[in-house]
Amino acid sequence: MDRDGPENPLLLKVEEAAKLLQISPDLAYELIRQRRLPHVRLGAADRVIRVPRFGLEQWIAREAGIAEPPGPAPPAISAEAPQER
Repeated sequence: MDRDGPENPLLLKVEEAAKLLQISPDLAYELIRQRRLPHVRLGAADRVIRVPRFGLEQWIAREAGIAEPPGPAPPAISAEAPQER
């Protein structure tokens, strides 16, 4: 199943994210204003606000106190100091 098809866009309008969360758009905008809900600003003067679907899923998991949903693994970070050449 394609998770990134037209039925599951990568970026949601704030109203779409609010509907998925079963909250009002006003509350969604307030959570964005408080920088509590993940979002990106696009376009001239950053007026277009979108909520990344993956970020929304992670946010829900964190807020619920459960393990984050499966997704791409973060890049490995080496604890070793870089070697000089």
